[in-house]
Formats: sequence, C-alpha cells, structure tokens
Amino acid sequence: MMTDFLDLEAEAARLRARFPKPLKDAGRIVLYGAGFLGSWVVGWLKSQGITPVALIDGDARKHGESIDGVEILDFAALDSLRPDLVLITARHAVGPVTDRLERSGHLGVSLDAWYVADQLDRFRDCFAQLTDTRSRETLHAVLTAMLTGQRAHLFSVFEQNQYFCLPRFCGVEREAYVDAGAYVGDSIERFIWANAGVFSTIHAFEPAARQFAALTTRRDRLVQEWALEPGQIRLNQAGLSSGSGRMSASSASGLLQSVALQTSADGEIPAISLDAYLEGDRVSLIKADVEGMELPLLAGAAETIRRHQPKLAICVYHYPSDIPDIMAAIRSLVPEYRFSLRHHSPQLMETVLYAWVE
Repeated sequence: MMTDFLDLEAEAARLRARFPKPLKDAGRIVLYGAGFLGSWVVGWLKSQGITPVALIDGDARKHGESIDGVEILDFAALDSLRPDLVLITARHAVGPVTDRLERSGHLGVSLDAWYVADQLDRFRDCFAQLTDTRSRETLHAVLTAMLTGQRAHLFSVFEQNQYFCLPRFCGVEREAYVDAGAYVGDSIERFIWANAGVFSTIHAFEPAARQFAALTTRRDRLVQEWALEPGQIRLNQAGLSSGSGRMSASSASGLLQSVALQTSADGEIPAISLDAYLEGDRVSLIKADVEGMELPLLAGAAETIRRHQPKLAICVYHYPSDIPDIMAAIRSLVPEYRFSLRHHSPQLMETVLYAWVE
C-alpha cells in the first residue's frame, strides 16, 4: 500500500523544493481566480492570519470588486503587486495560468497541488482507510491530477451512475432517502430507477428558486409515472446546515449547477439542520452535493447519523481538504463506517465518498 504512494511522494517533494516556505512565511500572496474556490481560499488564509494582497481574475466584470476586503484586479496588476507567490485557484485553467505566470516571471502553483504536497500524510491515512482496490486507484488518480493539474489522470477512474454505483447503494430495500442538493431532481429519478421504484420516502432539499421549480415539475411527473403516493417525495426549498438560520445564494460560475449558500442575516433562504427536520425519524441513505456545505450538513445530522447509521454518498471535491476532513468527520460520528471512493467526471469534480456500516 505504501508503494502506491511513492510517485506521489516524489511529485510532492519536487513541488516542496520549489516552494520550501510554509504559506505564513511566503511573503506577499496573490490568488489567481476569484470564483468559488478563490472566495473560500480568502477566508481559509485569513483564518491562519494570512491576508492575500489581491485576487487576479480574467473576467473584467469582476475587476474593482472585492472578496472579504481583498480586491479583484486584472492580470496586468501583477507587476506592480510584486507577489512572492501566486496561488492558482482557477482549477479549470491551471496549465495555461501557470504558463502565463512563468512567461511573465511570477512564481505560481495551484492551490490543489500545494495542499496535497503539504498534507500528503493525511491523504496517506485516507488511502489506508479505503476498503477496495478501485477506491485506492481513484484516490491516487485524483491526487495526481491535483498535483499536476492534468485531468487526463482522471480518465482511467471515471465511472457512470453517480451515487448508485456500488451494490450497497441500490436494490429493493425500502430506503428513506435524503437528497441534499437535489437540483432539478436528476438524482431523485436515478434513485427511483436504482431501486425499481421501491422505497419508503424521499426528502429532497434544493434552495434555489429556478431549480426548485424544475424539481417540483419532475416530482409531479415521477409520482404519476411510478404510481407513487403523493407524500412519498417531500420537497423542501431550504439548505441543510449545522443549525437554523438564513442564507443567501450565489453562483461564482454563473451556472445553475453550482449555486452556493452563504450565511446572511437578511438572506432569502432558510437553513435547517437535518436532525431538527427529521425529529428522530429513520433515514437509510443520505446523498449530499451542497457546494462546500457538506461539513456543516454532517454536523447538523450528527444525531441522525449516530442513531440510524445511514449509508452516505457525500461529495468531496469542492475544497482540497474535503477528502481527509469529511472522512474524519464521518468516522468521528460512527467509527465503524467503511469507505469507498469513486470519481464521476473527467474533470476535478464529482468525486464521491461512499460510507456504510456492515
């Protein structure tokens, strides 16, 4: 098992040789990419006492705006900013951005690569906790892609049937299914097919208005087509978090598939905990793709998970720390959980951690 990590260790060592200082000693740090990940990194760095000098983004519409007090500027500003290190948070463009930085004489590295190299021991622990060879191959491919910025490493582990690809996650059991981040109901429909229309209840959560309207339309169709009871699919226009509150929604990419929530006292979207919503009722399967809110969701479902030990299909691709952090959070609630990992995209997204108790 350790041998499988040798090439990762070598790649991480090469990267650490280029960037020997810890981030807190790196000097003037600039972020390249003011999207979803860039916004998170600003807060993550500030939590460690590090304030980025600026954000760089290719979208001229963002120039002059700021994220948590850090201004968004054009690439041309780099020369006057004189950064000691540029952290690339634009995952879709790591290669071109790296080349452009090198041509202009600036030192840059993707946040994903830096994080994997810095935290390789944590990922090695995750590797040891995975139950099957395919999972270890998947983690190896994901980490290689994060270190190199080359998505071709993901092609060999790409799999269809997201959320229902493992035998334990489909069948004819009367599941009580929670779909967090239900979007337009695509995963609900695949759940019904995976279980041949046999299930107890679906609790679906989707906060965004357009997506929720489409979800409602699909629910009504599914109830008719599968001859379901009207109350079997229960829709909630709300977000799941660690507790009750209000949130606002936005999409850094502009895509309907990537609407993220932020705590906001005057937000238009209610946030609730799964524990409060279920009030002790049984749940047997929880799927979560909630744009970086997976850890707060798990915190708000702690009692449900301890009591019922549901199967879990949790997305672990939004932040570079997701795989070790989310595995640790699940194991802290129920140490007996077993883990598999699958990747369902040719890009650095749609990596899913599957957890169950035998």
